[in-house]
Amino acid sequence: MYRKKKILYIHHGKGLGGAPLSLLYLIENLDKEKYHPIVLFLQGSQVVDLYKSKGIEVYGPLNLYDFSHTKICWYKWYHPHLFFKVLKDTFKTIYYVANYWFEKIQPDLVHLNTSSLIAWAKVAYKKNIPVIFHVREPLAKGYLGFRKKIIKKYVDKYSSAIVPICKNDSLPWKTNSKVNIIYNAVDSKKFNRNILMNNFLLKYNLSTQTPKILFLGGLSKEKGTLIIFEIFKRLLKLRSDVQLLVAGDFNLQICSKFNLKNHFPSQVYKKRVNKILQSIKKNVLFLGAINNIEEVMAACDVIVFPATVGHFARPIIEAGFMAKPVVASKLAPLNELIIDGKTGFLIEPQNYKMWVEKLNMLLINEGLNKKIGENGYQYCIKNFDIKDQIKKIQNIYKKRELIL
Repeated sequence: MYRKKKILYIHHGKGLGGAPLSLLYLIENLDKEKYHPIVLFLQGSQVVDLYKSKGIEVYGPLNLYDFSHTKICWYKWYHPHLFFKVLKDTFKTIYYVANYWFEKIQPDLVHLNTSSLIAWAKVAYKKNIPVIFHVREPLAKGYLGFRKKIIKKYVDKYSSAIVPICKNDSLPWKTNSKVNIIYNAVDSKKFNRNILMNNFLLKYNLSTQTPKILFLGGLSKEKGTLIIFEIFKRLLKLRSDVQLLVAGDFNLQICSKFNLKNHFPSQVYKKRVNKILQSIKKNVLFLGAINNIEEVMAACDVIVFPATVGHFARPIIEAGFMAKPVVASKLAPLNELIIDGKTGFLIEPQNYKMWVEKLNMLLINEGLNKKIGENGYQYCIKNFDIKDQIKKIQNIYKKRELIL
């Protein structure tokens, strides 16, 4: 009798970001007659409950940090307490945590959902368990480049296959024959351009006549919260009826003026965001963490991604499947997701004048809005459909050197 192959997926982060959602869509579309997916979470969040609600076998959270060093999350000079926590958890993982879970689950293959899970890869490698590194974010350079070299070296050494989600993220391993570039994908059944938006509009008492811009970045410097607030402030001078919808966690808690932390970069950033927010807040709606992204997109006219750090942006391709135009920062790898002027617009993050011009144009010109949206839909259907991704991933799983 054929035995299903156990694949242990290990996820590192918190929140409903692109990485856990991409992994969820992958698992949901796997051939369940061949593979038995199991997910181990290092951190607790609403994502754990989401996976459980889908009937996926889940363990954790373990409350352990990974050796994160990506452009989205890396530990700077003012994070010494976090960095030492990372080192402590890394050694804990290597010396007993990973061994315990591998013995308990007995996986045929370990699929790591980020490049920074090198401690888990090391133990799996020693146990002769094949390891796939899913590289979902570009590595950070850091200050001297030591941490980047460590991750590059050990991903090279311990991996059976390396799966970057775009060409830009593959650069540290561009000469490695184990690299398989597979773009993140979207399930066209979920992100259906004909989906109804009535429930969302009723919930927030919104009018279909009010122009809406959607930003899926919460309070994130890297995803461009301050940038979009600056742009929106200028846009309101041209038209006062437009609304900005902000999805994602938005914790704007600011320390008291007598607290030393008040001078840390993260607090300074929050102060700048808060200052601009006071002048635009009547036109801003905070949605918090959402799992009905497709309904929200259906109700909006334009999706924005004003990132300050280049990384793969799932909202861009989700917007494409919803036939919604996108305006995003002119940074790699966003230029792999948007054909500038055809499926959306790419603009330098600090060029507020151009952002305002393009957004206003898309809100006023219904014909252009629909044309750009349709172009984006055709492009995304061709390049980012989940069926194609699953086929490529399962082909990697089936390779003789991974699962016999």
